[in-house]
Amino acid sequence: MSRPYTGYDQTADGKRPGFEMLIDLLEAHFGLWNNGTLNVRPKRGKKSMSVHATGRAGDLSWRGAPYRGTGNYQDALRLMEWCEEHAEGLGIEAIFDYYPKPYGRGWKCDRNAWNNYSKKAFSGVPGGDWVHIEISNEWADDPQHYIDYFEAHIGSAPEVVKTEAKTTEAPAGKNPWFQRGSKGAGVKRVQRIVGAKPDGDYGRQTEAAVKKWQAEHDLHVDGIWGPGSDAHAKACDCEAEAPAPAPAPAPAPAPAPAMSYPGYALRLGRKNSEHVKAVQEKVGAKPVDGWLGNKTKQAIEKYQRENGLYVDGVVGPVTWKHMFGTK
Repeated sequence: MSRPYTGYDQTADGKRPGFEMLIDLLEAHFGLWNNGTLNVRPKRGKKSMSVHATGRAGDLSWRGAPYRGTGNYQDALRLMEWCEEHAEGLGIEAIFDYYPKPYGRGWKCDRNAWNNYSKKAFSGVPGGDWVHIEISNEWADDPQHYIDYFEAHIGSAPEVVKTEAKTTEAPAGKNPWFQRGSKGAGVKRVQRIVGAKPDGDYGRQTEAAVKKWQAEHDLHVDGIWGPGSDAHAKACDCEAEAPAPAPAPAPAPAPAPAMSYPGYALRLGRKNSEHVKAVQEKVGAKPVDGWLGNKTKQAIEKYQRENGLYVDGVVGPVTWKHMFGTK
């Protein structure tokens, strides 16, 4: 029986207790592990918001050691088959499987069927070792519904082993590899890049800062600093942009000069412009040289994201007015 698909409707104020309970129970019964639920960000490579931002979407991974998964795709299939069978009772609206070739597959409630994708619909395919699940709002805040449903249909959950710190041993061929529990000079470098306190101890706050940085840079969000995150940081010159946090708050920068909108959008590649310099001062891009390069574009996108503007890295009339109060 098909049902309407909700998708993104509004950003959640925090994690939804019903959905978090569903993920915990699926994790306990099927051997996959929680690879992320609430995350306020756009879809990777797109401007529209991810359903993760609603608190009704999450990823469950079957990735093996050094993680808690079995490394067995059959466990993921078992989970997906059970979720499809019980989609009505669980309120499931979508299941996306990133693993199969050529481009993964997806089940949605509005068609009540699987679709094997013939072109790339999302990043991470093929070969992604996680399953994405979305639910409706009906029980998203009702953990007791899921406790009762699982008791009635699958029995009591085995004891859930939640390891706060994963092993710090890097998987074979993965270099660098920093995660919760890692320590040392390499961790300090990562902390400077993501804006965490550079104390050399990869704890909860550093992991959260890495996740935020990964989301802002459209990378896979897992809180682990591996070869992918490191290569991206070098390619975008993010390390040069991220000095260590000062021990005391820096004085507020001087206000950008008031000037009128130039009459055209300021976008990547614009050079030798006093207007670009004003924007660079406003968003904290360095150097202030009048050239709108990748660093300045990223700083503009950050400003737009933090101020609820359309995020495209382009200073058009709306962004300009928000920055300077002039047209």
